[in-house]
Amino acid sequence: MNKQTLLKGLNQDLNDELATAMRYLLEASLMRGLSGHEARELFEKEVADEMKHAAFLADKIVVMGGTPEVKPELPTALTDPKKALQRELEFERKAIAGYTERVKQADAVGEVGLRVELENMIADETHHAEEIERLLG
Repeated sequence: MNKQTLLKGLNQDLNDELATAMRYLLEASLMRGLSGHEARELFEKEVADEMKHAAFLADKIVVMGGTPEVKPELPTALTDPKKALQRELEFERKAIAGYTERVKQADAVGEVGLRVELENMIADETHHAEEIERLLG
């Protein structure tokens, strides 16, 4: 494991966070009806949190000598609240797994501060997943 591998992973995480923020923004605007209202509230609330994660990752990439590579996947519109929530739950679980791997990589190159921040992001993503699970029942 080397710093370049970690930087590549951080760039993937950056793009995943940006894609999530864009999906949440789009999904919030498309939700309708009673169940859509609850999903909309969740998605709107989480946009800012995902952007904070993205900003941290971009800054850390630069501090570590890399360059942020902004190429997020563009969102696909979903109008069904349940389907949107199920999709986001999968993405939250993917983020948790990715950050867990990044913690190991940060440890391997001696990035203790990064490890701590990533652990905090794992806690955030876990909270997001739990909120989605609650809405899904």
